[in-house]
Amino acid sequence: MNVVVYVSDALRADHLGCYGARFLNTRTIDELAAGGVRFDQAISAAPWTAPSMTSMVTGLYAHHHGYLHWDAKLDPTIETLFRAVSAHGYEVGTFVFDTSYLFKDMPEANVLGTSETLDGAIAWLRENRSSPFLLFFHNWATHMPYDILHSERKDWLAAKQEVIGGIQSDSAWALEAMREGYRVAVERQSETLVAGMLEELESLALRESTVFAFLSDHGESWGERFTSKEDVKGVYHMHGATLYDEVIQVPLILSAPGQLDPGVVAEQVRSVDLMPTLLELTDVPSGELDGISLFDEEGDRPAIIAGTDMGALTKLAVRMPPWKLILDVESGEEEAYRFDLDPRERDSRPADAPAALRELVFRELESAERRELTEEEEATVTQRLADLGYL
Repeated sequence: MNVVVYVSDALRADHLGCYGARFLNTRTIDELAAGGVRFDQAISAAPWTAPSMTSMVTGLYAHHHGYLHWDAKLDPTIETLFRAVSAHGYEVGTFVFDTSYLFKDMPEANVLGTSETLDGAIAWLRENRSSPFLLFFHNWATHMPYDILHSERKDWLAAKQEVIGGIQSDSAWALEAMREGYRVAVERQSETLVAGMLEELESLALRESTVFAFLSDHGESWGERFTSKEDVKGVYHMHGATLYDEVIQVPLILSAPGQLDPGVVAEQVRSVDLMPTLLELTDVPSGELDGISLFDEEGDRPAIIAGTDMGALTKLAVRMPPWKLILDVESGEEEAYRFDLDPRERDSRPADAPAALRELVFRELESAERRELTEEEEATVTQRLADLGYL
């Protein structure tokens, strides 16, 4: 069984028709979901790309693998999806938004170039069609500033600043223009990029022998959580700073014609469950992971989410329907929301949260990989985040 993992960065689940959206065209992704397995409550391990993507390909929570900034060092003994399948005869090829960031210190990922177009990935598929393969494709079309090529650095930074300025102005017109830009980017992701990838698999007669995993690393917000919009300084305040559902709930679809029966899974799952699932589908042994196969009937699975700031663990949350408990690691302050009654997470009720959630989050905190950054490392982290518009 071949594998394609397609990650649409910063894609909100509620902006896909198969998750209830009615104001944009995502027919290709909707059809993918209709013919596959759609997970209604999939929770990311972190609210931004570096720790979230590392969790996706290690099956470990972010506070366990410790990759909390772009220049962190992943313990070389930690198994990755790439290395596991390579050891069992798979060709691996990865295409990312910028080769200076994602998986840059993970040689087994075999990062080959940009994902800003499909060209490189399609050429690689044609070259490797006769071997079992894992193609990992991480696209930034739905990442702010939406649908601007990251390679066009000057335009990208100017567009990013325009979006942030619009949020800070608290203008209804600017907010709607930004959201319209996002809708256009989501439609392009679905109807041009995902559609093009699926069409190529069909034309190469690979679709029937390929599991196609479509998901996001995190969602997106537009300053809703900030009373003063001037406090929104960069991308970090749109995703990264908070652990609310608009940022940590993600779409997750698995499609394998003839292999997986179509359906919808209502129970909560996690992005850390992706790696063990793909290893099961490819008959590759799995070691001890935080995630478990999505085919194991577990009911709602408790999801642990790590919030970070400047490379440090700052928040830890547990989401277990119908509750979410968020702990501020430094102050010890708590937030808790019963999202079946309060889906927008506006009424914090920590005193009412089940004691088991508090016990779990503190147990996870004790197991967290934590290290203080040196002044030099902090300066590097600051520069890298600024380069990406997070600051």
